[in-house]
Amino acid sequence: MTTPNFSSPYRVDWFAPGASARAESASHPTHYPVGLADGSRLCLPLTPLPGSDRAVALLMSNQTNFMVEREIVERMIVPVRAAAPEAVVGIPTLGLTYARPVAEAIGMSDFVALGHSRKFWYDERLSEAVVSSTSPEQSKRVYLDPALLERVHAKRVVIIDDVLNTGATMAAAISLLQKAQARVVALVVVLTEGWDWHRKLAGIDPAMPALVSALGHIPLFQRTGIGWAPIPETDVDARPS
Repeated sequence: MTTPNFSSPYRVDWFAPGASARAESASHPTHYPVGLADGSRLCLPLTPLPGSDRAVALLMSNQTNFMVEREIVERMIVPVRAAAPEAVVGIPTLGLTYARPVAEAIGMSDFVALGHSRKFWYDERLSEAVVSSTSPEQSKRVYLDPALLERVHAKRVVIIDDVLNTGATMAAAISLLQKAQARVVALVVVLTEGWDWHRKLAGIDPAMPALVSALGHIPLFQRTGIGWAPIPETDVDARPS
């Protein structure tokens, strides 16, 4: 089994449109340059999955440098502003990195941070169970602080997260906000990964996947002799029609 080299620092680089990031390479030894919608690239470290010859391009939002964070936030502002929300909601944990600055940038006076930690004043009815793809052995709940209920109740809401893959956490957040009678008008993420999320969100409402706006998309990767190669997505799961 291949294990991550934790002696190497976590590093993410951003390349402006037109700058070279070796995107044409068929195999990638340590990093993968993800193409974003505006032509820029986000170069992410490749991290092997436990007990597998596959890897993921890993975005750890709270571990990127501030320059990269600013570039990502600047690009997330556009679809969030276009949705004309009355509230911006961040999904824990890594979606919170972007939700706060995006909300401030579009003129909001505050934002709503969902959480996994249950405070003593929380109401269990304002929570949903979720299993994260990065922590599959841990069953968690996502909570809305009752003190923040008025910020989302019957409001137009945009939900922000970092990477959308299985869709489990996003689906839990949507269901939780629907309990608060919020109207979810957009789901804005940095990256989508695979298409399991599409099926998960469609299970809530067939129109829900169309609300997703992502800066880019990342495949899974297969070990090769000299690094990691993107797996054709038709070999992993079916892209929605």
